[in-house]
Amino acid sequence: MILSLAINTLLFFIVLNLSYIKKKMADPEYPDKPFTQLVLFPLSLGIVFTLIVDVFKGIMFYQLIIFILVAIFLYWIFFVFQKK
Repeated sequence: MILSLAINTLLFFIVLNLSYIKKKMADPEYPDKPFTQLVLFPLSLGIVFTLIVDVFKGIMFYQLIIFILVAIFLYWIFFVFQKK
């Protein structure tokens, strides 16, 4: 989770600040971007995206477990129970 958080935050930081960094390097007099827009906004987007993805992974994992349990139960009903 920490690695995915770092990667997502870095990607959001690059996507949202790449044009600003290029403009700032070309023209040092270019106005500074507020700290909240420069760092906190990409960080918060990275955190939210990571949480959403991890929740979906968890839901999918539990659905897979439930599917396997139901499949075993149905197999038992239709094949094992019918032989008796």
